Amino acid sequence: MTPTALLLAATALGILIGAGTSLAIVAARRAGRRRAEAMRPELPEIATTILDEIETFAVILDASLTPVYANPTARYERFISGEELSDPEFLRRARRVMTTGIPDTREPDTSVPGDSIRVHIIRIQARFLAVLAEDIGEEQRVNAMRRDFIANVSHELKTPIAAIGLLAEATQEAADDSETVRGFAKSLVKESRRLGELSRDIIQLSEAQSTLRPEDRQAVSLPALVRREVESHREFASQHGVELVVTGDNGLDAVIQGRAASLSAAVANLLSNAIRHSPEGGRVGVGMEVKRNSFVVTVTDQGEGIAPEHLGRIFERFYRVDGARTRGEGGTGLGLSIARHTMRAHGGDIDVWSQQGVGSSFSLTFPRHDAEDAEKSTKRLKKAKRALRQARAAEVSGEGSAAEAATGTKGAS
Repeated sequence: MTPTALLLAATALGILIGAGTSLAIVAARRAGRRRAEAMRPELPEIATTILDEIETFAVILDASLTPVYANPTARYERFISGEELSDPEFLRRARRVMTTGIPDTREPDTSVPGDSIRVHIIRIQARFLAVLAEDIGEEQRVNAMRRDFIANVSHELKTPIAAIGLLAEATQEAADDSETVRGFAKSLVKESRRLGELSRDIIQLSEAQSTLRPEDRQAVSLPALVRREVESHREFASQHGVELVVTGDNGLDAVIQGRAASLSAAVANLLSNAIRHSPEGGRVGVGMEVKRNSFVVTVTDQGEGIAPEHLGRIFERFYRVDGARTRGEGGTGLGLSIARHTMRAHGGDIDVWSQQGVGSSFSLTFPRHDAEDAEKSTKRLKKAKRALRQARAAEVSGEGSAAEAATGTKGAS
């Protein structure tokens, strides 16, 4: 056999061997997949479809407790890692669910700081477990705040209610002494007013903490709102011997989309606090200023000021500074908390500056929403919706044309 023939025979043999090896590898992989499918049935499609759409962490484990599926939240957020899924306590619970079919829930351990993960384990069919987990840290924080709030409200209500009860009994016993009865009646009026103010502020705080829904929003002229509140407080200021001075309100135009009653309450709380905490003969200044994207209302008093250790807490519910500032007739302790929640619900905020012996200054910063801008936004929205409708109509028309073309082609053939 010639060298050329030998070379050609060797090349052909190599090609045959390579092809045979490739075929063997492909066949082995297919056999492996068939064996895997026989050992592990396909995941229930309805289960994975549902879990793909929820925002809760979700994984599916097979009979060996090995993860075989993870929804988008589990893939990207990963606040539960492989360490939690291999924890002995978790594995014990998972095996029990796999055996019994009874769902299991693991609640966070309140004695462990930072433990805020709630885990549900559910069996799917006979060979899969769904593990659902959620971080309830925010829920725990809200519940703690709710408990504190209820405790504070209960404490605050006890004092005027008890006082009214005692005064009523004393008035009944002193029915023959008209002077004493008048004194008790005066105290009754004071305590009932205090109880009414507390009830009003609790309702306002509840509204301020609620979500500002689109249907609650209306166009509110901020300068006009501030001017109305200033005029309604002039009599109160006169009773305390305090002068109200307004600056920067000429020709201002600023509009915000929000709840007018809540915004009025925020301004009113600052005004009443400033008047109450200013000395007789003092002055309360109300300044208004329009900046590029905001409208700022500043209320300044000439009171005793707030000590630095209190500044960080004055916006807490029911927090009161010492009697030197309150002049013996402090409010409910909710006014500043109402103002802060209201401002933040409307996209703004409240800031404070204070110096003892000089006074305090509170600033409300509102995001501007001018009528002209609102009209432009409305026009842009309408234009976008019209374009979307046209695009959808064109798409439907295109699909119809394509169908007609396909039908015509088929008929022609």
